[in-house]
Amino acid sequence: MTEPSPPPQRRGFPLWGLLAIPGGLLWGTALGAAAGLVFGSLPIGALIGAGLGIGIGLTLFAAAIVIASGRV
Repeated sequence: MTEPSPPPQRRGFPLWGLLAIPGGLLWGTALGAAAGLVFGSLPIGALIGAGLGIGIGLTLFAAAIVIASGRV
């Protein structure tokens, strides 16, 4: 008789989902600061870039939640 095979391992939450918000904040701030430097206002560019980066990070985080919930 053969033994039953173990159930397949479930993966955890995607790594890219965990890194989406902090990565968006860092990259958004850096790119916004660069754009602000070019257009003449470094602090305003950095703040706008940080806001956009967090927004994109939250969108990716929500996508990771949907993917992780599909694996349950």
